[in-house]
Amino acid sequence: MDQFESRGRLIAGVSFDIPGMGYEDPRTGAIEGFEPDLARAIAQDIFGAPDRVDFHQVHDAGRIQALQDHVVDMVISQLTITPDRAEQVLFSTPYCVTGEAILVPTDSTIERFEDLSGKRIAVTAGSVSIRRMQAALPSLPGATLVVTPLSAGNLEAVAKGEADAASNDLINLTLMQRRADHPERYRIIDIGKRFDPKPFGVAVEKSRHALLARLNQAIERLKANGQIDRLLDAALAGAGSATARRA
Repeated sequence: MDQFESRGRLIAGVSFDIPGMGYEDPRTGAIEGFEPDLARAIAQDIFGAPDRVDFHQVHDAGRIQALQDHVVDMVISQLTITPDRAEQVLFSTPYCVTGEAILVPTDSTIERFEDLSGKRIAVTAGSVSIRRMQAALPSLPGATLVVTPLSAGNLEAVAKGEADAASNDLINLTLMQRRADHPERYRIIDIGKRFDPKPFGVAVEKSRHALLARLNQAIERLKANGQIDRLLDAALAGAGSATARRA
């Protein structure tokens, strides 16, 4: 018997810094957003109760380590499925697919990927975006990276004038922009065509095949009955069909 079954609840690693995706409300302490709500829906499917899940904050750079150290049972935190990560953890079937984008000030001269030459680009430590931008630097003469520990720091770096653009997935940037104090000060440019799509999966430690099987069953049911679509639509709040594709 896997420990999640004997415990009767799941421990989920989620983001606490992205309103709409994974966020801890500083006033109430409530954990909100699409991915915590997905974790609750999974708990409902497995245990028959949405409150059979506890939340632990994970940063991008520490998501896989949290699984390997058995701090959490699963990570639901915009973890893109990649071949090298799949050697370290087990991934569920994707629950969401998105693409790469950049956020810039509204009055920026940046209009396309190539305009990042000579610019400072904010990226998150441990993310696929930082890998992609590091690999792209030779094609962007003079560009430099501004590395932040949290995704929310991408927007903060642009807001403070410490970066000219932020690179992250289209969902995260849309949510950050829409919930900024002055959303009209920013715009988002889709550069997804420059890179492979970003499928998000729930990750578990390599030995936990029983948990993975239960997660896949739950995700397939939640996709089939439209609940994942509804949760994502609620989070995006009309952000537009270009923002994400259902897995």
